[in-house]
Amino acid sequence: MIVLIRCNDIISDSRAKKYVDFYRRNKIEYKIIAWDRLGNSHQLPNTIYCPAKSKYNQGGMAAIIDRLKWMWFILKTLFSFHDGLKIHACDLDAAFPSAIYKMLSRRKNYMLFDVFDWISDTLYNQGRIVATAFKFMEWVSVKNADHIIICEPERIKQIPYNIEGKYSVLQNIPSFKCSDFLYKDKKYHFDNNLFTLVYVGGFSEGRCLAELIDGGAKGYYNLNIAGYGAKEFVSKLELLKDCPNIRYYGKVDYTDGLRIMYNSDIVYAMYAKENPNHLFAAPNKYYESMFVGKPIITTKGIITADKVMKNNFGYCIDESLDDLIFLISRLNKEDVQQKSERASNLWKQYKNAIENYLANEYTEYMQLR
Repeated sequence: MIVLIRCNDIISDSRAKKYVDFYRRNKIEYKIIAWDRLGNSHQLPNTIYCPAKSKYNQGGMAAIIDRLKWMWFILKTLFSFHDGLKIHACDLDAAFPSAIYKMLSRRKNYMLFDVFDWISDTLYNQGRIVATAFKFMEWVSVKNADHIIICEPERIKQIPYNIEGKYSVLQNIPSFKCSDFLYKDKKYHFDNNLFTLVYVGGFSEGRCLAELIDGGAKGYYNLNIAGYGAKEFVSKLELLKDCPNIRYYGKVDYTDGLRIMYNSDIVYAMYAKENPNHLFAAPNKYYESMFVGKPIITTKGIITADKVMKNNFGYCIDESLDDLIFLISRLNKEDVQQKSERASNLWKQYKNAIENYLANEYTEYMQLR
C-alpha cells in the first residue's frame, strides 16, 4: 500500500493531487496522511487528518511545537498500519518522520522523498541552531530515502549530498485530460482598458505580493488574486474589497485558479533573491502559464527567469513596485498577445509529461508493476 504524506489539506496542493489522481485511475491501494491546519477543507476519501490546529506561516516556539505534533502524528499513524509500506513523503516535514519510522520499524518499507523545497535554504535569516537542526533532518531523510524526486534538474545543485543514481525529475506541470474548464467568464473581467495581472497561490513573504497589491490599489493595472496564507495579506485584500481594480477570490480549488489565470492577461510569479531557495524556484506558474496561454512576470536572476527569457514568453524584472509599474507602462497588447501564443505553443511539448512520468519512472521506482 502507498502512503502519501503532505503537511497541508491536499485539496489545494496541485502536485500532491497528481499522484492521488494517478492512484485512483489505476486502482492502486493508497492512504493519505494530511494536515488541514485550519479545519476548513472538505474531507477527502482514504485520508487521515492530523487533528492539531495551526496557523500558516507562523514562527517561533508555536511553529516548533506544531511541527513536532505533526511529525509525532505521522509516526503514530505509520505504526498503526500492519504491512510493509511504500511511503511517498512530500517535502521534509513528511520525509524526516518517515525516515525515522523506516529506521525503527522491523517491516520492509520503501520511502520516496519528494523534495518540494530544500528547506534549510529558506532559513538564511534564522539562528544557527535552527538551521543545523533542519540540515540534520535533511541528511537523515536523504540517507534513508530509496528514491528522491526533484522539481527541476538545476535543483540537484541545492542538495549537498551524493544522490546520483537514485533521483529523478518531475516538474510542476499541470496534468489534465482536457481543458474544458478553461472558458471566458465575465466575473473575472474589468470594465477598463488596463492589463489584468493574476496571482493564485500561497500568501507569504518573499513573493513580492505587497508590491503587487499596492500597484493594483493605485490603479496601475487590474488584479485578480486568489489564495491563502499570511494574515497580513488576507486582511489587506479584505480592506480593498471595494477597490475597482482588485478582485480577491479567497482560497480556490486548482481548476478554478487556472480559470482565473485564463481570464487574465499576465501571470505574476515573483520571488525574493535574498532567499537562497528562491534562486532555484520551480514555480507551478511557469508551466501553468503555458497551459492557460498567458505570458509570465518573474524575477531577474533566478533559474525561472533564464527559462522565461530563453523561451520568450514573459518578462523579468527586479523586485520593486517601480520596476513592475515601469514594465506595465511600456507593454502593448500586440506584444502580450504574441507571448500568449508563444506560451500556448510551448505547452504542446509538456502536455503529456506528467502522465508519461507516472506511468513509467514513478511506477518503476514505487515498484507498482
